[in-house]
Amino acid sequence: MKKEKTAIPATAYKSGRSLFSRTELKQSKNKLLLFLAFLALGVAALITVAPLAWMILGCFRTPGELYAIPLPFNVQNFSQDNFNEALRLLPFGRYLVNSLILCGGTVAGQLVICSLAAYSLSKMRVKFGGGILLLFLTSLMVPFEVLIIPLYLIMKNFPLGTAGGGWNLLNTYWAVILPGVFSAFAILVMKDFFDGIPNEIIYAARIDGCTEMGLFFRFIIPMSSSILAILAVFGFVTAWNGFFWPLIVLNNPDYYPLMLGVQKLVDAGEPWNVVVASLTLATVPSVLLLIIFQRYLIRGIAYTGIYG
Repeated sequence: MKKEKTAIPATAYKSGRSLFSRTELKQSKNKLLLFLAFLALGVAALITVAPLAWMILGCFRTPGELYAIPLPFNVQNFSQDNFNEALRLLPFGRYLVNSLILCGGTVAGQLVICSLAAYSLSKMRVKFGGGILLLFLTSLMVPFEVLIIPLYLIMKNFPLGTAGGGWNLLNTYWAVILPGVFSAFAILVMKDFFDGIPNEIIYAARIDGCTEMGLFFRFIIPMSSSILAILAVFGFVTAWNGFFWPLIVLNNPDYYPLMLGVQKLVDAGEPWNVVVASLTLATVPSVLLLIIFQRYLIRGIAYTGIYG
């Protein structure tokens, strides 16, 4: 019999239990191990933050300062000229709206479709469910570059049109949104989360006459807010930073997201300090999203770490 996973109270996340107890911390080998761990984390943090710091400081540098070797840490003249020039050359508002539409549509479709698929695999007796789950796992091992040509042909002749042929979705928002609404990673994570929800809740709701869709939206979704939030943030950041696929299926500048707009500045031969300023502006929305949903991210990572 499969062992049911029981819910852990929220206070468990705030227990204050560290890697070592106070008694263990008095031992020299544990002190050394903890010091080495903090040292490794500090080096990794510096390596991670260094490119971001270079980009932010580069927004205020002149081209000469940007190409200087070695790169000076101080900025001689702080000026907003690079930002003004980037906003003049780049229709930032239009590209920002396009990016929000693409990311919002991708995340919304991904959460709905993947959560329903995960629920059916976890709580419903789906025929050949194990084989379907294996196919999901297999799809994670296929590089996206292998799927580009088939996906492009599908978007060019989408099989939901009239008898004379499919719809041409190229140069539309759908060409970017539809391939992103399926995520095997999201399905697997949510299935593991749904496995931890006691089946007694499902049985009681069914006995009371609740339909499967009502059970899903009235009980399962409210209990899964933490994991849905973290997957939404991951999906948004992935879609926001998407470049290769939009570059292939979008040729009309009216549908360009921000990342494609920045690339057009590079193709036009604009100075790199202006390009860096535009990259900084394009990074701000995703950073703000991470800051706003930081609490949900921590809760989701802690929960998936406990139940994973």
